[in-house]
This record gives sequence, C-alpha cells and structure tokens, in this order.
Amino acid sequence: MLANLSMKNKLLLTILPLTLLVYLCTVLLVYQSSKASTEDLAEVAAEAIVRQQAAEITAYFDGSLHAARLTADMLAGALVEGQLPDNGAVDRMLESLLHNNPQMSAAWWLPPRAVDSGALLWLRGAAGVQPAPVEQRGAFLGAVGLDVQERESISSPRLLPGTDSTRLVIVLRVPVRLNGRIVGNLGLGLDADQLQQRVAKLRPLGAGLAALTAHDTRLVAHPDPARVGRLEAETEADFLGEHLPTMMDAVQNGKPLNLRFVSPAMGEEVFVLAVPVAIGDTGTPWSFGIALPTTALLGGVKALALKLLLLGGFSVVLLGGVILLLGQALARPLNAVVQAMGQLAAGEADLSSRLPVRGRDELASLANAFNGFLGTMSDLVLEIKETSQGLQGTSEELQRESQASGRGVDAQRDQVSQLAAAMQQMAATVEEVAGNAGLAAQATREGDLAVAQGQATVANLSAAIAEDAKLLEQITLLTEQLDEASQAIGTVVGVIRDIADQTNLLALNAAIESARAGEQGRGFAVVADEVRALARRTHSSTEDVCKSISMIQERTSTVVGMVERSRDTSRANVASAHEASEALHRITRMIGQVRDMSQQIATATEQQSATSEELSRSLVVIADSAESASRSAGQVRQRSQDLQASAGRLSALVSRFKIN
Repeated sequence: MLANLSMKNKLLLTILPLTLLVYLCTVLLVYQSSKASTEDLAEVAAEAIVRQQAAEITAYFDGSLHAARLTADMLAGALVEGQLPDNGAVDRMLESLLHNNPQMSAAWWLPPRAVDSGALLWLRGAAGVQPAPVEQRGAFLGAVGLDVQERESISSPRLLPGTDSTRLVIVLRVPVRLNGRIVGNLGLGLDADQLQQRVAKLRPLGAGLAALTAHDTRLVAHPDPARVGRLEAETEADFLGEHLPTMMDAVQNGKPLNLRFVSPAMGEEVFVLAVPVAIGDTGTPWSFGIALPTTALLGGVKALALKLLLLGGFSVVLLGGVILLLGQALARPLNAVVQAMGQLAAGEADLSSRLPVRGRDELASLANAFNGFLGTMSDLVLEIKETSQGLQGTSEELQRESQASGRGVDAQRDQVSQLAAAMQQMAATVEEVAGNAGLAAQATREGDLAVAQGQATVANLSAAIAEDAKLLEQITLLTEQLDEASQAIGTVVGVIRDIADQTNLLALNAAIESARAGEQGRGFAVVADEVRALARRTHSSTEDVCKSISMIQERTSTVVGMVERSRDTSRANVASAHEASEALHRITRMIGQVRDMSQQIATATEQQSATSEELSRSLVVIADSAESASRSAGQVRQRSQDLQASAGRLSALVSRFKIN
C-alpha cells in the first residue's frame, strides 16, 4: 500500500503515529517520576522544617529555663539553714528575672508549707513589674498549685488570676535544691501568645499549616486562635477523622508521627508530620506538627504534565508540517540535476555549482562523480588564487619592510657616526676627570696634614686652657678666703667701735660725778675729759677703718665675681676646645674617605678610558656593517618589486575562473 503513495505521504503515515506514541509514553513516565520525586523531596523538606522549628521552640523554653535555674541557684545560696533570712532578697531576684525576660508574665517563690511560711509572687502588668497583693497572690498560687515539685515541670496554657484575662499563660516550675534536698520551687509564667504568633504565621513549603500541642493534647499554638487552649479531641476530630487517636497517642507518649490520609474537613489528601519537642528536664515533651495538602505539593507536577501534553500536541502539528516540507525537499533535487547539467552543457565556467546527489542510482553516481571533478578543479583554482594573493601581499610587505630597513640602516649609520664622535669627546673628558681626581687626592693628603697640625695645636691650646682653669680655681679659693678675712676684720672693728662708745659713755658719767664732787673731783674731771677725747678719736678711727674695710669687702666681692666669671669662661673654653678637637677628628675621617673616593674615581676613570677606546673601535666596525646592510637593503627592495609584478600577473589569470 505504501508503494502507491507519494514520498511525503509515506513519511506522514510512518513517522507521525510512532512519534506521538513515544511522546505520550515519555510524558507519562516524566509525570510519575516527578510525582514520586516531589513527594520524597517534600517529605524530606517537611521533616527538616519540623525538626528545625521543634529545635527553635526547645531553645525558646531553654532560655527561660536557664534563667530560672540560675535564679534557683541564687535562691539556694541565699538560704540559711533551709530558710530565707530576708524576703527582700527574693523579691529583688524575682523582679530582676521578670525585667530581664520579657516573655515572662509572672514569677514566684514557693517554699514547702507555703500556707504557713508564705510565698512571694511578682506579676507583669500595664504598670510594669510589681509584687502581687496578698489576696491576689493566694488566688494565683491556688490556681497553679501549692505542692512542691521534685523535678522541672511544664503545664499547658491556661488563664491565671492576676494576669491579663485575654492571655493564656504557660506555667514552668524549677526545683530549688540545697545539698541535694528540695527546699522549694521557682515558678515562671510564660506568655503563650508569643508562641501562638510565632507558629500561626508559619507556612511550611508555602502551603502547609503548623500547630504546637502540649503533653495533655491541649493546643498551645494553632492558625485558628479560637482553638488554642482546647483539647485536640474537641477541635481536630473533623480534620484528623479516624487518625485522631493515633495523633493523641503520639503526643502523649512523645513519639514522632508520619501520616498520609484524606482529611474529612479538607476533602483531599494531606501529609501530616509531627515530632516531639523536649522541654528541659520535665519528662513531658510537647509535639510540633505540620499538615501539607498533597494537591499543593503536586500542583507543579500536574502543571508540568499539562504543559508537556500541550507541547506534545503542538509538536505533532509541527512535525506534520516538517514532514510535508521534507517530502517536497526530497523531490526538488531531481529537477536540480537537470538544470545543473544544462548549465554545464552551455559552457559556463562556474566551478561553484554542484549537482544534488540523492540515492545510489546511476544518476546519483554521475552527479557525485561530476561534483567530485568540479570540487577538485575548484580547490585547485582556489589554492592558486589564494597563493597568488598571498604572494602579492608578501611582496608588498617585503617591499615596505625593505624600504623601512633601508631607512633604519641609514639612520643607524648616522647615529653610529654621531656616537663615535661623542665617544671621542667622552674619552677626552674621562682623561681630564682622571687628572682632576689625582689633583683632588693630592689636595686631600695635604688637607689631612694640615688638619693633623691643627688638631695638635688645638690639643695644646686645650691643655693650656685647662691649666688656666686650675689657676682660676685656686685664685677663686684665695679671694673667697680674703673675703672671709675682711668680714672678720669688720666684725672686730664693730667690737672696737662698741668699746669706744662705752668708754665715751663712762667718761661722760665720770665728768658728771666729778662735777657733783666739786673741787675734790676736778682732777678726776680732767682725766674724764681726756678719756672722752680718746674715746672720740677711737670712734673716729674706727669709722675710718670701717669705711676702709667696707671698701675692701666691696672690691673683694667684685674680684670674686670676676674670678668666678673667668672660671666659667675657662670651663666653656675647655669644652669648646674639646669639641674643636672632636670636630678635627671627624674632619680627618672625612678627608680620609674623600681621599679613598678620589683614588677610586681615578682608577674608574682609567678603566673607563680604556673601555671608551675599545668602544670606539667597535663603532667603526658597526659603521662598516651598516654601510653593507644599506647596500643589501637596496637589492632586496628591487627584488620585491619584481616579485610584486609577477604576483599581479598570476592573480589576473586566476580571476577568470568563478569559485566560492
């Protein structure tokens, strides 16, 4: 039947159905594989999300428990013989605990026999952190229980007296131990609304729901706030259906749970995953779970399958069109063979034309052989054309290079000539530098001798100045002794003046007494007058001596000052002479260095002179070589012009053939 059909119909009836069948099988396989992979990945991702959130909830409680344990240790340390000596310390601890932990709404201390000894309670309210009144404290403690727990414990959310009536509170208890004995409990009230807000906003994988359940199956956090604080049996029967007992058993026994079932409330298959949440040392783990509708998980897979089916339909239509075009394309070469043979028979030299080859019949063999001949000729002509073009380009490049080389050789020859002249000038300069270096070395040697003489002179001057300084020291000592002696003389003169004054006074008294005696005392009065005259002369002489002594002391002080200044000056001169000697030493070392450098310069200039002579001889050789290279460049330029003319003639011959 296929033998009577055209070529394009044969292709349509054979290729199109087979392609459609293979594509449908591929789509089905991709859908099943994608569904299984998506479910597995969703389960792994959901488990990771659940465990991460459970760990974060555990960490949330661990923070509060850690603060409570630290406070419990502080309470135990404050106990004296098992009793609190001062409730104020406990009040401060509870107040600090609430201030530092905003997630806490209440904190209390519950000792044994709380009814007898009393308990302490602090609450967080609108006015801040404050101690609870006695009547409110009794109602609160009655609600949470007065029994002392021997291990950490946690309760499900509840409403407590004294707290916000709209907020549920989670009760945590931490035992206070002293020497291994329970001496009371530290209680905490955690605001459950924080957990509710945290869990309610979770959307696992973008479509799921999350919930947190206490050990007694009471909901702690749920997307529906109305269900928080109620038992699962009251709220989740419509969602879990027959799986409600299984869920409650897993929550109460702290076991993980993995379920896949059709939810009565949602009317579709859901995937439920729950893990236990350990809370401190309570021994009553809670449970965190998520629910994922499988339609949301497989929505992408179904959309992919639909897209693949649509793509398959479009591909079938496209394939039919391609097959029709392919049939026409297969028939077209037969007409091309006839047309190509006619063109070749007309004698056109188009080596780029080819006969279409289809099948293995004689016509195809002829077309194949003729195409081979055309290809060989085309390749040969193309190679000749490319060679001629390359030869022409090479000749042009060679001509440009030869011209550039000639110019470069000429420039090099000129530069070498200039360099030779410069080298001769440099040789003369080097000889002059060598002579100057020798003169500098001789001058440094003479300077070295002069500095040595100056250094000896400075040394002698320094010794003389030092000797003068010693003499000035002795003169200073003698002038100081002279000053002290003049001071002593002044003291003696003062004593003499006092004696003269006293003698004058005594003579005056004697004259008075002799006047009283009358004639009997006249002789005594004469003696008294003589004594008074002698006392006046003594006093006058003493005054003269005092003036002389004062002048001597003044001159002595002046001499002492001048001697001290001379001594200071001589000391400064000694220091200056020492510095001058040190400077001459440094000058001697520097002159030695200059002498060595001058000798090195002289040696280097001699070597440079020899090198410059050798370089001058080499430049002469280079100049000769440059002249020879210039002549060779002219010959190369002439040969390149001949080669360029030959390449032009060859290119004109090849252009007569038409090729690709």
